[in-house]
Amino acid sequence: MNKNFNGMCYAPYPHGYDPSTANDTLIFYGSDVAYDCMTPMWGKEYTSKAGSHCDLNGPNKARNDIQTLANMGVTLIRLYDWDPRNNHLKFLDYCNSFNIKVLVSVSCYFVKPGDDNGLKDRDIQIPKLIDSFSNSQKTDYHSAVAGIVIGNEPARNGYNAQHCIDFTTSWADIEASKYPNYREVLIGHPVDFATYGAKYPCFGFWDPLFAVLDKKTTKNLNKRLFLAPQTYNDREYLFQNAEASGKGYVDIAYEKYQKPIIFTEIGNNRLLSNYQEVVDGQLAGSIEYAAKNPNKLLGICFFQFADKVWIPGTTEGSHGTRSQGNDILCTINYVNGDFTHWDKEGIKNVPLTVNALIPTPLNDIVVKNYKKV
Repeated sequence: MNKNFNGMCYAPYPHGYDPSTANDTLIFYGSDVAYDCMTPMWGKEYTSKAGSHCDLNGPNKARNDIQTLANMGVTLIRLYDWDPRNNHLKFLDYCNSFNIKVLVSVSCYFVKPGDDNGLKDRDIQIPKLIDSFSNSQKTDYHSAVAGIVIGNEPARNGYNAQHCIDFTTSWADIEASKYPNYREVLIGHPVDFATYGAKYPCFGFWDPLFAVLDKKTTKNLNKRLFLAPQTYNDREYLFQNAEASGKGYVDIAYEKYQKPIIFTEIGNNRLLSNYQEVVDGQLAGSIEYAAKNPNKLLGICFFQFADKVWIPGTTEGSHGTRSQGNDILCTINYVNGDFTHWDKEGIKNVPLTVNALIPTPLNDIVVKNYKKV
């Protein structure tokens, strides 16, 4: 894909995780997979303050997902949730060691109106987020950061285009006033592939969003924006003939908005009879198109690395290049001192039990396309 990104959506929670109960535990609070206490999943070695240890060779084995992703040809990781109070430097440094870049995330709850620590508190929360995306010297965004994704699927998560406008304009203003020397990284707003009232998916959300953000020149925000659609449509729709228009969706979107695309989700679930054919077409078509049009399509993030552990066997839980195995690689115990915060009484300090992941047929399809010379 030349300099374009071969990406992967990364939220590989193990057995025991459920988003409805995550905030009842210290380890899963905030659903943040990239902080230090989650190292047994993504890294090669970890020792908790309780004395629990894992590495690549002992009886307690770290899973080392980042190495696996690098071996698959992944050059970009897209994250979903991120708590700025956690420590993330080790994750970003480890990604850098494999030349993997990261789309760091602003969790939906920072953008939603009415929530504590939500939109109304953005002037407080945005500096904390920027600090957490920064290098150890706090002089710039960490060199692993390729871009920032703000929120995820607005219609499903209780916010709208105006809320994104308010948050993103504040981000640019705070960058300019408090972080003037930071580089101008890409910014996108992941949108589900619904029409939002327009003819084409995402356009009904993008129209009001860019009507305002295209005029925001502070820190060159208007030049940093990218389209972040999330699609399960096939190659023909994306690159040849969307809605019987005779043009592919990517060309139509670029012509209208003059902004590059990163598909922040693209894939298909394994319960469909033709899922391998569809995924192979999506990836091959994207890579071919991006090589010819690198200014229009910056990359793709395959959805996803591992199945959603809390909804096995469902369409939503069957997109992974890995399924959730039952073999236990390691169990890590923690003490409260392993964590930087806890926000409510009675929160449980439970161990992290890291299970093995089993490659699915999607793994071979991703590797074939991502490692193609």
